[in-house]
Amino acid sequence: MEWTLLPSGHKAEEGFMFAVLDAPIRTTASNLDRVLGAALPTLVVFETPDCSPCRELAPALDALAREYSDRVLVVRVQNAAQGWLAARYHLSFVPTLVFCRGGVETARIKGNPGLAPIRAHLEFLLNRRSRPAPARGPRHTLAATFGGHEAAEEPSRGPAEGHLLGRGSSA
Repeated sequence: MEWTLLPSGHKAEEGFMFAVLDAPIRTTASNLDRVLGAALPTLVVFETPDCSPCRELAPALDALAREYSDRVLVVRVQNAAQGWLAARYHLSFVPTLVFCRGGVETARIKGNPGLAPIRAHLEFLLNRRSRPAPARGPRHTLAATFGGHEAAEEPSRGPAEGHLLGRGSSA
C-alpha cells in the first residue's frame, strides 16, 4: 500500500490511502522533494534546533496545521544548516518560511512574523487573490555547513572553500 496526500474532495485511487495531517510534518532535507511533490499547497519552514525564533514559531505552526489540515501541508525542515540545502533554497536566515504550490515557490518570509501574516500568505497561496504585504520577523543568521564543518570556523580567512555563510542582521 502506498501513501499519498490528496486535496480535500479528491478520491484516492485503488492502492492508495488518504491521510489528513493536522500537525506539522517534520522531515529531513533528504525527504523534502517527496513532500513537495504532494498534490497540496505547502508551507515549508526551514529551521535549526538552536534557533529561538524557530521554537517560538512552533505553536503558530501547530495551529495553522490544524486550521488548514485538508488544504495545506505544513512542513518543518529542522536541518537547514546543511550547506547544500541552504544553497539550493537560498537560505540565509532561520526560520525561513517558503510557500509552494505545485512544488514552485510563490512567496517567502524571513523570520517569525507571527500568526496573522503567515495566515495571510496561506490564503494567498490557496486563493491567489491579492498578494499580502511583505512580512518578516525575528530571525537568526544561518551559518551553513558542508561536510560537517561550520562555515564560520575560519573567520580570519573568510569561509573555507566549499562553505556557505549566510550574512545579515538578526532583527
